[in-house]
Amino acid sequence: MEKCNLCKENYADKKGSHIVPHFLLKRIENIEGKTGRDYEIGFKIGRLFSKSHFGRAVQPEKLEETFGEISDKDIENNNHPLVTDHLLCSECEERLAQIESRYSQTLQTVDEVNYESGISSSEGILFWISIFWRMSIHGESGVKLTAGQNEQLRVILDTFLPVKNKSLDYTLISESDLLKTLSYKIIRCNNCEQQKGKWLLFHPNFYNSLCLFIDEFVVILSLDGQYEELEKTDCFGINDLILDAPINSVGGQEIIKPFDKSIFIEFTQKIVNKLRDVYVEGLDEFFDQVHVAAGGKGNKMPAEMKQEIMEELVFVEKKMGRKYTQDEIIKSTYKIMQKHVA
Repeated sequence: MEKCNLCKENYADKKGSHIVPHFLLKRIENIEGKTGRDYEIGFKIGRLFSKSHFGRAVQPEKLEETFGEISDKDIENNNHPLVTDHLLCSECEERLAQIESRYSQTLQTVDEVNYESGISSSEGILFWISIFWRMSIHGESGVKLTAGQNEQLRVILDTFLPVKNKSLDYTLISESDLLKTLSYKIIRCNNCEQQKGKWLLFHPNFYNSLCLFIDEFVVILSLDGQYEELEKTDCFGINDLILDAPINSVGGQEIIKPFDKSIFIEFTQKIVNKLRDVYVEGLDEFFDQVHVAAGGKGNKMPAEMKQEIMEELVFVEKKMGRKYTQDEIIKSTYKIMQKHVA
């Protein structure tokens, strides 16, 4: 068994670790009206794939509505991409659980103007660092930090997260150099409809001002205390909103800047467009590779054939949970190529 990724001392004996705390994850993917575990239906979209997963407590009729008939193979292959085994030891899992429990209480506080969430910025920075770090080392969230950044965040967490039933040492935090250059900003939609689609997205184009879209929050963690990247790199059109948000650093209370759901809807559409472009770019490369492998003329599949395959993918009668998967891409590609060969 490997050593724990956090303390580097104990064996990583913990199973079922959530990369993202369940109290946030359930707000993103749980079916309407359900707040417990195992009620999720989620989708993961990448460059050449669309994958889905579902909780074992989701009613059969809801699964059929999304996926159609569920086979034994579907159940066997059904794994949550953000729940993993042997990443942490049980002791470090408990250390993270304590800071998560504290932060979960802040979700009940919301306002229409800048407001204190009810937690210290020292606790807040540890909580958000823990999510950025886990998402990065897990490696299934689209973006990985550098080895140096991962180690920087790991050392901070291991140094300051208290053991079970112990309190956070605020004096140790305030006197340490480890957190002096770090700060974060947090903005939150103050009137989102909980039934609407939410996001878990690690923005790929930021390197020092790390940007995470999660539930109705946008969190920017600055490793150097600066936010210059937001002045030159697009963040789905909300750069000014983020730049105007208060800076949270060690020693104060966490302050959140709220924003209206109209802004949430606007940048959500931009995220959808970006994911569509990434997916289509992956398809385009795949079509060209298949074309070359099949002995086609030139190094690119004819545009007309690509269009036919795309139309086949879009209009094939499949439940949403089955559409756009790798299996469907291959089936549609093969079908159209066979038609042209014939």
